Amino acid sequence: MHAPHNNALWSGRSMVTGHLHSQKVTPITDYNGTRYGVDAGMLAAVGGKQFNYAEANPQNWRSGFAVLTWHKGTLLPPELVSVHDEDKGLVVFRGAVTKV
Repeated sequence: MHAPHNNALWSGRSMVTGHLHSQKVTPITDYNGTRYGVDAGMLAAVGGKQFNYAEANPQNWRSGFAVLTWHKGTLLPPELVSVHDEDKGLVVFRGAVTKV
């Protein structure tokens, strides 16, 4: 649950993984500045048959990815693109629902 936070905290660097499949950004600010722990989610469909091992238990997973932008060598706050409706091809990015 706290992997993005712990990754950024203990590595001393911004770190992006998909380990939890949960899509979240956790900023950490200290004397060295701000860094980000990011769980980018997953590109697979959450309800896909490849996840049958979960035995229909609820999962805190989201389909999507992270967008990373640098300005003058500094990582800006990571942004998430999240699947809103897979069947309709809709994603959410920067507060707007877009068809892809």
